[in-house]
Amino acid sequence: MLYVFHGSDTHSAITKSSALVNSLRAKKPDASYVRVEAGTWTSSIIEEHLGGQGLFSNKYIILLDRIMENLEAKEKLPEFASAMNESANIFVVVEGKLNAELKKAFEKSAEKMVECEEIQKQERDLSKSLSGRNRKEEFNIFALADAVGQKDSFKAWSVYRQAIDNGVEAESIAGTLFWQIKSMILAKMTSTATEAGLNPFVFGKAKRYSNNYSPDELGQWAKNIIGLYHDGHRGKVDLELSLEKFLLF
Repeated sequence: MLYVFHGSDTHSAITKSSALVNSLRAKKPDASYVRVEAGTWTSSIIEEHLGGQGLFSNKYIILLDRIMENLEAKEKLPEFASAMNESANIFVVVEGKLNAELKKAFEKSAEKMVECEEIQKQERDLSKSLSGRNRKEEFNIFALADAVGQKDSFKAWSVYRQAIDNGVEAESIAGTLFWQIKSMILAKMTSTATEAGLNPFVFGKAKRYSNNYSPDELGQWAKNIIGLYHDGHRGKVDLELSLEKFLLF
């Protein structure tokens, strides 16, 4: 699997890639972690990890941290893009601006690309001036519900981070997740919107999404989200971090 973070806003690309790596390592504590920089790059590192797995772990998580400063890496990496995405191991690439060849290779092969463009100062100042209330209203939290329904863990994580960055409270997000899971459970158990007690549009989407999960999975998810919500209120867990781990299913 290959995830790519790039763009002129290198700081943002590093921050977002680090958040993904940290969440993956928390979710998969048995996975082996390898960080490759320009100075330590060799083609053999990639070749060894395309199919290999750790002796005592299920996967490798390989962070390629701005290796384009190495001329050999810049030349060779396009050849590896497709194989990295098809690998059972997880490759995370963080870079500044990509050249045309590499960007094309990643766009064709990567599971997900996140481009981080530098915001002009005027736009940044305007963004900061917006009230938290208005930003919450502008953010579509139901995009997260859809990502969960589609069983797309990376998209769910990405939308979740956007929600947090836009000031949406973790408790509100937990409520949205529970609503989606409950809707899928009801849709899986019934044949019509009336029987489920749901709006026809909501029922139709929930019915489709419910096919991505088994009844046991949905039941466990509902139990987990309720547990996280209550543990967060009791101060037993950091709800924001716990939800982030939860979404990297």
